[in-house]
Amino acid sequence: MNKFKKILDYVFSWALRLAMVLLVLMVLIVFSNVVLRYGFNSGIRWSEEVALIIVIWFTFIAMALGVKENLHINITILPKKLPRIFNDILNILKYVLEIFIGIILFYYGYGVTKNAARSSLPATGISNAINYIIVPIAAVFITLYALYYLSIAIKDLKKIQLAKKIGGKS
Repeated sequence: MNKFKKILDYVFSWALRLAMVLLVLMVLIVFSNVVLRYGFNSGIRWSEEVALIIVIWFTFIAMALGVKENLHINITILPKKLPRIFNDILNILKYVLEIFIGIILFYYGYGVTKNAARSSLPATGISNAINYIIVPIAAVFITLYALYYLSIAIKDLKKIQLAKKIGGKS
């Protein structure tokens, strides 16, 4: 399972590098457009369109990163007050929901991407699918990371139950 995680992390590291490059590119494009528009009364016709594409891509890559690093908002007061078994069960439920969300994102993201491929963006002429193709890509990362963490949570739960059984028999 560690080999799977290493491969997944390696592939995702390239997605993160892409997100970093896109963020820098977006800042440069928007800055250039502002300077041209207010300084020279002209602008880059396609800048807003490209900036929107970059924001969409960056958002979905960040969503997958949130699942990878467990950065999404958690409610921790209740699990801290309950026995550990409840916390473990809540974590398992969280990973199952993340898998479910990833599958839904993949299914509908693929459908929207397929439909959007029929049209093109007005300023650049690029296929409109560019806006949506990141949704199923991010969904794959979300689902795979959630599956990985689910397997670890289930193994940990089994270890705890085994330790309780062994400790109880002594």
